[in-house]
Amino acid sequence: MFKVLIVDDEKDICFLISEILKDEKYLTYSAFNSNEAIAHFNTYNPDLVILDVWLSNSKLDGIEILKEFKKINSNVPVIIISGHGTVDLAVSSIKNGAYDFIEKPFNSDKLLILTKRAIESSKLLDENKNLKELISPDIDLVGNSNFINSTKKSITNFSKTNSRLLIEGQFGVGKKLIANQIHKMSKYSDKIPINIDFAKLNESNLKVLFSEEIKNLNDNLFIRSNNNTLILSNIDLIPLKFQKQFLFFIENSEFFKSANINLEHKIITISEKKLEEEIVNGNFLSRLYERLKIDHLVCPNLSERVPDILPILNYYISKFNSRNIELIFSKSAISKLEMFNWPGNVAQLVNFVEKTVILNQTATEDLTLDVDNLALEMGDYSKDQNNINSYDLSLKEARIEFEKEYLLSQIRRFNGNISKVSEFTGMERTALYRKLKSLNISVK
Repeated sequence: MFKVLIVDDEKDICFLISEILKDEKYLTYSAFNSNEAIAHFNTYNPDLVILDVWLSNSKLDGIEILKEFKKINSNVPVIIISGHGTVDLAVSSIKNGAYDFIEKPFNSDKLLILTKRAIESSKLLDENKNLKELISPDIDLVGNSNFINSTKKSITNFSKTNSRLLIEGQFGVGKKLIANQIHKMSKYSDKIPINIDFAKLNESNLKVLFSEEIKNLNDNLFIRSNNNTLILSNIDLIPLKFQKQFLFFIENSEFFKSANINLEHKIITISEKKLEEEIVNGNFLSRLYERLKIDHLVCPNLSERVPDILPILNYYISKFNSRNIELIFSKSAISKLEMFNWPGNVAQLVNFVEKTVILNQTATEDLTLDVDNLALEMGDYSKDQNNINSYDLSLKEARIEFEKEYLLSQIRRFNGNISKVSEFTGMERTALYRKLKSLNISVK
């Protein structure tokens, strides 16, 4: 049952509107001044407000109340009514967020039609917002690596233009997240981006997406994404004949103008493969590649940006852990995770965090997770495995090999930052340099 708040200083008008709406199974509440109106709005969370502009003995008039309602919840539609309607008043109402404006005395049928339409429109907007959050969830790009810091700046720049962007990188590195971040900062952010994954399409689907026929024109991927962001995943999987059609549409804007369509959109293409290699192998058109990479971003693997691991870990712990119990990783556990190779990249790290939270959901107090209870099969994916059979070495030789592997691990872990290696290992920098020289380890 939908709730309607009626605000009018004339009690007879409130009663009349209330009776009309009750006959249609609406639940109604009445307020006679601004204080009551705002109090009822907060208390009852109505689905619609019917608001008179002129209110006697009221601190705020109708337009001022409308502004307050929009501050509290901008999604609730407001229909303005007035016995002294003017064009200026109607325009002012709409400008300040009113759904519509009607004059007294009003026709009850018109009021019911407007009421129904306003609530339906509001519900559609809510569904659209929820769908946007489902398709493009509110997830941040987190990390401390040079890549993340530079990419955050690049996202701002990419979002300001309609230049085509190609994002390359292995599975799970965050390509789709970056594409969604660009959309959220663009002028199309109020819309759900058009997402197409070529790994999931057959030839029949592709024919429709690249159709030049008038009857199928609305299904053409360029027209579907007009005034929006078009995100194309697995662009490397488009068969060559459809690549040619794709190129045709990019290079021949006259085709759409002849149908009286002016295209304006942001095209972001995503590939797990290196398209330059695909060109060499004859699987991708070089001219299409050049057209798609007006802007270009290559995402490195997570193992190449170790400073991102701990921030991502903490970010998703807070996302998945809904209880008031804190899950903390010990220093040794963090070291282990930072030295893991993460073949599945960020996607694997996120899955690990979710699994860890689930496995420890029975904890009744803050819990420190050590190496022994990491929810991760380390397998053969440690970056710096010591493949030497230490039992065949003398104690001195084994110690040297261990020191070498240990220091190499720390240098890679901290991306060659000797200051951080020195601090972590507890070795003074000069002594550390001497040790590295004795072990024939080049910092570079």
